[in-house]
Amino acid sequence: MQISRRDLYIRVWSTPMSKLARELDISDVGLAKACRRHNIPRPPRGYWAKLAAGKAPPKPALPSSKIDNVELDAARYRIAETPKVEIDRASIKAAQAAQGEALAGVAAATFERLTNAKPSADGFVTCGSSRVIACSLSSATLERACRILDAIERAMPAAGARLAHNQEAKRVEVVVGGERLGISLAENYTRTESVEVDPKYSWMKSRTFTYHFTGELRLTITGDFSGRKSWADGKRSRLEEKVESIVAGLASGAQAIAQLRAEREEQRRRWAEAAREAEIARERQRRLRNFSEQLHKEAAAWHRYCEVKAYVEHLQSQINAGEALPEQSREWLRLATHLARLTDPTKERLEALQAGISGYDYDLPFGRTIVS
Repeated sequence: MQISRRDLYIRVWSTPMSKLARELDISDVGLAKACRRHNIPRPPRGYWAKLAAGKAPPKPALPSSKIDNVELDAARYRIAETPKVEIDRASIKAAQAAQGEALAGVAAATFERLTNAKPSADGFVTCGSSRVIACSLSSATLERACRILDAIERAMPAAGARLAHNQEAKRVEVVVGGERLGISLAENYTRTESVEVDPKYSWMKSRTFTYHFTGELRLTITGDFSGRKSWADGKRSRLEEKVESIVAGLASGAQAIAQLRAEREEQRRRWAEAAREAEIARERQRRLRNFSEQLHKEAAAWHRYCEVKAYVEHLQSQINAGEALPEQSREWLRLATHLARLTDPTKERLEALQAGISGYDYDLPFGRTIVS
């Protein structure tokens, strides 16, 4: 979009940058770059707080420019919005496998791995790799758990989701819109503790735990986002009845991950922009100090010239007009006058100023150094 340079200047000084950026459908970074590129001054840090307290610094005038309009490149600097994934709820409900029907690919592989696995001493049957979904169950819930996984796997396409094998992480992941989420299924359990005291040494105690599986299943998804991440059997409904909610949650989780990534990327851009502006400010201060030092050197050189010139003229004024000086004395005065003239920076600086000194405003060009 285009906006006149003066209008943008007025709006920048009447609305905070973050709010104005949203109004113009562009990021803070993009708006700041546009202002800097077109030499539009912006309020300094803390300006709005000082303004509210009635202590705001004066607003600088808008510098002149040959360009009247500002092009805001919103397409480049706008934060990309995560597209909403439309869930076909009817397809999700109809996606569950019929009794006796073969399970879907990953669910079938998971069922095969679980049925061939040997339970641990505590009764846990577990699996997890790049080929099968991570599970921790009892032998009694294996078939039901895999049928739930089958229903979810069949329903995923309605949300644009699919299962993928991550060889590096050694797990099966859910991929939605390019985002990846972990998925696992476990059975709830309780644990009782038994303490046995050594008959000979009472201070020696051994503890053993007995695990009691409840038959209640819990499906969990993992990812870098805040939001619902688990579904479990409840008093009113079981996981089989929550397939639609689970798949919708997968899509929502993927959207949240993408949005969080975009926000973090935008924040990184803001930090980088702030760091660059701070570096520009430091460079400006460095150049300003250099300008000041060189200016003081020239002024000091001019003062030295005036002092030497005045001193030589004073000496000449004390010599009688008719008094004849030795040749060496006359040579001394000529050399003193010549050296005094060499220390005068005025002529060279005037020539440099008349020739013109070019450069950007923040460069503070001093031009060729006259006095070393």
